[in-house]
Amino acid sequence: MRYSSSFVRRTTMLVGLGVAAVVLASSPRAANAQTAPEEKWVVKTQVGKGHPGRPYFIEFRGRAAANYGHLYVLYGRVNGADQIVASRIAGLHPAGDAADCFNCSLLNWTVGHLVPVPSETGASDGDLEEKYVTARYRVWLTAAEYKKIDLYIRKLQADNPTWNALFNNCVGFGRSIAQYMGLKVPVFVWLEPETFVNGLREENGLKEEQLPLRDAAGGGGTHTAAVHAQPLPPQKPAAQPASDTTDSAVKPAPVAPVKKKPVASAKPKSSATTASASAEEPSTFGSIFRRSQNMNGNPTP
Repeated sequence: MRYSSSFVRRTTMLVGLGVAAVVLASSPRAANAQTAPEEKWVVKTQVGKGHPGRPYFIEFRGRAAANYGHLYVLYGRVNGADQIVASRIAGLHPAGDAADCFNCSLLNWTVGHLVPVPSETGASDGDLEEKYVTARYRVWLTAAEYKKIDLYIRKLQADNPTWNALFNNCVGFGRSIAQYMGLKVPVFVWLEPETFVNGLREENGLKEEQLPLRDAAGGGGTHTAAVHAQPLPPQKPAAQPASDTTDSAVKPAPVAPVKKKPVASAKPKSSATTASASAEEPSTFGSIFRRSQNMNGNPTP
């Protein structure tokens, strides 16, 4: 197949321009890489190094859920080892779930994609489990900053009695807190929680993910105070196995002895009575002797 000379010239010119554009675009980057070292973003959480004078914090968290996830904030105070000693959770989600009614918010969640439904603004199931966290962005605060943010969050909770998937959701709740703090937020409104939190972190200068904080030992962090354990009862002896039927393991219940009536013992007879009885009851030889004596007379009766 033959091509015209004009087509070949045009094709050669376009290829040349493309190569030149690639070379020009890559040259400044190489020069900048040689002159300016790449910035390293390191998260420092040790006291006195990463946040001196800022023992309070707030974390924007995205976590996994059965749908597109959930966004909430956890904020509180740490000790000298950056361990959480007190914290609070706030987030916007459909109402309905309870300790004795699992997944009862499903109806509100479904209807809430069409119209506003009743909401809850505290902790929801899964917020305290680290394995479900998909994104986080933590900001360290002073005592004064923490107090202002806490008041704002509590007011925001009171002002949001309803939830709607499109116009009043968990991401919008977190966006309002971030804007109040003066943080840069992603421009696009409808974002999933994980995407929003990662975008919030990157918009504010942190390129690397932050490690989670640990709860203080014995303090409880987000948990309540420990309940004092009651003393254990004395240990019972181990039960014998069912197959063991030895005499030492299984003993028959004692049977109450049957009371027998006392047998009346014969009263001993006196010697006089015995003698009289012997006299009244003649022996065989005596009767023969007497009968022989009365052979000539009438027999004795």
